[in-house]
Order: sequence, then C-alpha cells, then structure tokens
Amino acid sequence: MSNSERLPLSREMQDLQNRFNTMMHTINSNSKVAAFMNSSVGQYLDDHPFLALLLLVFTIMSAVPVGLFLIFAVVTSLLACIGFIVMEGLLLSIGGVVLLCFLCGLVLISLVITSFLAICIFTFSTTMNYYHHSSTPSKEEETADYSAISYPDDPESKSTLKKE
Repeated sequence: MSNSERLPLSREMQDLQNRFNTMMHTINSNSKVAAFMNSSVGQYLDDHPFLALLLLVFTIMSAVPVGLFLIFAVVTSLLACIGFIVMEGLLLSIGGVVLLCFLCGLVLISLVITSFLAICIFTFSTTMNYYHHSSTPSKEEETADYSAISYPDDPESKSTLKKE
C-alpha cells in the first residue's frame, strides 16, 4: 500500500520539479535577469543564498505596508486637493455674497443720497423761483411804472396809477 501511494506522489513531484525548472529557465533567460546576475550585486547574492532569501522575504513582506502607505499618501493628497478646491470655492462664494451685499448697500445709499440731492435741488429751485418772482415786478406793474416814468405830466397815466 505504501508503494502504490508513493508512485503517484513521486510522479507529481517530478512533474512539479519539471515545471519549476521550466519556470527557472524562463526567468534566467530573461535579458534583464541575466544582466542583473552578471552584475556584482547579482554575483554576491548568488554566492550568499541566505542573504538573497532574506532580501526576497523582506521585499515581499514589505510590499503590503509600503503599498498601504502609498495608497494612504495618494488618497490623502487627493482629499487635500479636493478639500482645497472645496475650501477655495466656499471662500469665493462667501466673498461673492459679501460683495453682492456691499454693492446692494451702495445702491441703497446712492438712492438715498440721490433722492436727498433731488429734493434739495427741487426745494432750492422752487425757493429761488418764488423769491425771484416776488422781488421782480409783474408785467402790469412794469407797464404802469414805465408809463408813469415816461410821461409824468400825462393825466391818463396818473389815473391808471390811482386805480391800481
């Protein structure tokens, strides 16, 4: 029974070893791997397999924390940019509302000042017209005064002056 179980296991092991050798041949035939293995670092790691395994395990195990950190950095940067854009938009909106309120206030103040000046001008012109008309003689008075001055001896002009 143990012989029958060992046969399939050894075939599977040979099959697995053949696939592993094929994969290693494919990796070693790559030009970049061959160039690395010909370098001084590659030669040193080939001579010290424990150090090469340590470096491989460290690289694989550090991939997850480094990847998480990079994802955190990218997400934080994106959120900062989005936050900056939102903050900039919020500040521009607040500034626009403040400017709009200020301009509306200026319109109201301008309306009040313009109304006050229009009332002052109307009042001044009406007052000036009133005093101007009361201080200047009317046309009838001018004609009466003119006739009295022109002809002082004329009895008709004296009679018109007495009637008035």
